[in-house]
Amino acid sequence: MPALLTQTLSTNNFIKAITVTCSLILLSACNRQSNSQMGTENAGTVIISAINHAQRPAKDKLRDEHRKPAEVLSLFEVQPGMKVLEILAGGGYYTELLSRIVGPGGQVYMQNTEKYYQFQTDRAVNQRLENNRLNNVIRWDKELDALDLPREKLDAAFLMLVFHDFFWMTPSVEQVINTLYANIKPGGLVGLIDHAAIAGSGDTDAVNLKGKHRIDEQLVIEMFTRAGFVLTATSDLLRNKADKRDAAFFEDSMQNKATDRFVLKFIKPTDSKANNAMVSDK
Repeated sequence: MPALLTQTLSTNNFIKAITVTCSLILLSACNRQSNSQMGTENAGTVIISAINHAQRPAKDKLRDEHRKPAEVLSLFEVQPGMKVLEILAGGGYYTELLSRIVGPGGQVYMQNTEKYYQFQTDRAVNQRLENNRLNNVIRWDKELDALDLPREKLDAAFLMLVFHDFFWMTPSVEQVINTLYANIKPGGLVGLIDHAAIAGSGDTDAVNLKGKHRIDEQLVIEMFTRAGFVLTATSDLLRNKADKRDAAFFEDSMQNKATDRFVLKFIKPTDSKANNAMVSDK
């Protein structure tokens, strides 16, 4: 396996910052591998504006403390004009932010599956999108193994606390990853956050709907790199060492507690020959 370029970002750096905006400026200085040009706009300012938007639901803002959207979306380099996909977007906490950040020149595919709607209904999605309030968002009700997206048209795809669900939702997780690879432009990225399982446990905690809804970080890295993606950044922003990784996030024992979460950023290489060499090296 080729060496992976990994940038570990400490939560303490952001706690010490005077404001979140200052944190984003510092983080931006460390991440100069942007996939699109911002012109005169500052990505950090756009992200902060999206988080503080007057029309953003109050219930979303209550989740910010544990999700740290300013820092995470800066690491994932979300910028105006991007065309992005959010896989298993649920009710749309991140969809709303992505919509505000990519702006009128961008586009967000808000994807959910029939199985999701069977458990949650589409009420939250309807409320999120009612009256065309997010007019650059396309509701994309497609199954994971039939995403039906244009080839190499996406600047990014985001899997926010949902990749573990792939393992009980679809018979071929690798097929879905390969589809994402085909849909993303060369140089485009995948931003992934998930609940950490015990190291070495593989997909044990993910294959059962009634299981722990966690996934082994190393398995995720191996699966995405095997598909051709390159891991370019990790972060401990959402780490919680107090979490024993032995319970699902929705269990009573986890009430008002944050799970230990890993954050990964993958890039689709721009050089197809280099990509083929990397895959063959597996």
